[in-house]
Amino acid sequence: MHGFHGIASINSQLYSILDGHRHYADYTSIWYFIIVLFSKVGLFPHILSVAASIKYLGAIFTLSSSLFAYLIVKHFQKNDSNWNATLAASLIMFTPPFLGDILKTNLPDSSYISLILLSLLLFLKEKHILSWFLFGVAIYFKAMALYIAPLYIFYYLYTFKKSSIIDKLSPLFSFIGLVFASLPGYFAGLSLWESSFGTLLQRTSSTIGAGNGFLSIVDGKQPFVNFPAIVPDNVSNFQTISFLLMIILIFLTIFLLFQTNSIKNLTLSAIDLTIISPIIFWFFLPGQHENYFSLAAVFSFLAFSIMPIKKYFILFVSLNFLLWESFHFVPKALFNPYWFIIIMLYLVWELLSRSEVQSNGQLIV
Repeated sequence: MHGFHGIASINSQLYSILDGHRHYADYTSIWYFIIVLFSKVGLFPHILSVAASIKYLGAIFTLSSSLFAYLIVKHFQKNDSNWNATLAASLIMFTPPFLGDILKTNLPDSSYISLILLSLLLFLKEKHILSWFLFGVAIYFKAMALYIAPLYIFYYLYTFKKSSIIDKLSPLFSFIGLVFASLPGYFAGLSLWESSFGTLLQRTSSTIGAGNGFLSIVDGKQPFVNFPAIVPDNVSNFQTISFLLMIILIFLTIFLLFQTNSIKNLTLSAIDLTIISPIIFWFFLPGQHENYFSLAAVFSFLAFSIMPIKKYFILFVSLNFLLWESFHFVPKALFNPYWFIIIMLYLVWELLSRSEVQSNGQLIV
């Protein structure tokens, strides 16, 4: 209806009314560009409705995620057997991050998850420039892709001394990827800043709610918490504390990986980092939607596919069940922030147990 150039103004024209207030759309331009493409090739409205177009788009990203999951699991298999990788590729499509996403959401999370899996695959293949580039593209699709950043940051710092000049500059390509994905908005009439960073900053600045995670625990509206209720006058104080705790915990996880000598233990800790870092971001960032820890559920499934042991099975089942609850397909009796605290503490303990931190204070440098 709005056409390609409508990308520049469509956010100010689309809105929903909640509690008597207008809430305007704040999606990045890549989504509107895809919708325009659907109309240009005649799929919408002649063949598919808006809802059907979105579901088909989600299905395409889900199938690509299945392929990338196969290749990632296969990368870790030391024999010629393809069974683990094949099962991973088949079953991942029916996990809540994909099946629940297709059934429930209007802009599929499978888009950024697919790009993150491809980025990680290229990361494992040591194609660092392209990996960082796709990481930036994934962030532009949905900013939750940032939740896997601690793994990339750790590896970048860990290999910095040995890496080439071009690899030292490779993180810059994430910004190039983000700007590249924003070009449809730029060509539609937005400034490059508005198209690339403006909408992302707008989305993050509006997340001040206390519905989940840390803020929900300390909010004095709960009768068993001896804290003041979180209101506009004091919410910034609670947010500052939450941000500081998030940074401390992320720093701790990366620090513990640096204190690990064994390559085998380092690999296990890196796998655990892919699970814990999305949970940390989701738990401590304010205003997170209930299903924004999707990456943790995806990587717990991949971890179990790579190493089918009891620990990863429990994490895979627990996180995917919690995600299924977040989609409201079953009663939310067990969707409790304390479950996430238990998982975070357990994984930090696992990282600590593999590290070489000694009681005498001697650390690896």
